[in-house]
This record gives sequence, structure tokens and C-alpha cells, in this order.
Amino acid sequence: MSDTYLVHSRSLATALLAGVGLVALACNPVTGAGPGTPPDPAGFLHSDPAQRAAVLTLVAGYPATDNQFNFNGYSNGRLRVTVPAGWRLTVQCQNRGTVANSCAVVAGGRATEPVRPGWSTPAPASGLAPGATAAFELVPEAPAGYRLASLVDGHEASGMWLALTVVTGGTPRIQSD
Repeated sequence: MSDTYLVHSRSLATALLAGVGLVALACNPVTGAGPGTPPDPAGFLHSDPAQRAAVLTLVAGYPATDNQFNFNGYSNGRLRVTVPAGWRLTVQCQNRGTVANSCAVVAGGRATEPVRPGWSTPAPASGLAPGATAAFELVPEAPAGYRLASLVDGHEASGMWLALTVVTGGTPRIQSD
């Protein structure tokens, strides 16, 4: 074999390995870059009917989509949570994103404050630092439609919200589109 052929083959192999590496980085499920399939939402809601209590875990910036403005890998209301009136709902908010995020119960799109004091993570407009976790509880008294959203400027408009519906009876449930 000629030296020219070996140099050309090594250059081609190096270029291919670099290309594969770039593709792998672009689709990395750990960093959140690249397309992915959001997880089954059922694992994020646990309830105790005897206590009329439920725990909802929201992972802000879940690494399942190109858009880190999501909860549990879902954005733009594609995740829906239903809770009966009178149940105690604990919302655990974990920020796995690369920017500050918050979790807050709001009355509708473009809201800037929680529906009630305490129905959010601390300082919802500035958010939780990446890697931080916080929780809050609420007991909605009557049927209503809300959103769970990040109130950090621009996040809800970027799709960082899910639907929260309070109903008359039944048990808590979570579903996605």
C-alpha cells in the first residue's frame, strides 16, 4: 500500500469518528440536546386515596426534547394533570435545566404570579438555580382550570407549562398527548 493511501484512509477514519461523535453529542439524552421520547408520565404522579393526597414530580428541563423549556419532557400543555377538589397536592419541582426555572400554579397564559401565595416554588419569577429542588402544597377547594408553569420571564411563552384541572370527584391522574 502506498503512503498516500494510508494517510487518506486515516484522515477519512478520523473524519468519520468525529462526525459520529458530533451526532452522538447532538442526540445526547443526558444533556437534553436532540430529539427524544418523553417518558411515561404515570411515573411522575403518586396518590394515596385513603389520605386524599397526591405527589406530582415536575422535572424542569427534562432531557427528552430539543427544547429545554418543558416539564417531564412535555411542553405547550401536552401534559395534563387532573386532581379532585379537596385533595392535598404536593408539587416537587426539580430543575435539571441549564437556566433557572420555577413551578407555579397560575390562572392562565401569560400569568406573572401564582393563583395564591404559596402555590409555587420560592421566588417564582427568578426561579430555582440549575440542580435545585423545591416543593409546595396546595388544596384546591373547587373545580377549576389552571396551568402549572415556569414564571421565569419568557419560559411560559416558550412552552413551559402543563394543564392542571381540578374536578369534582375521582382520583388524581396524569396523561399526555
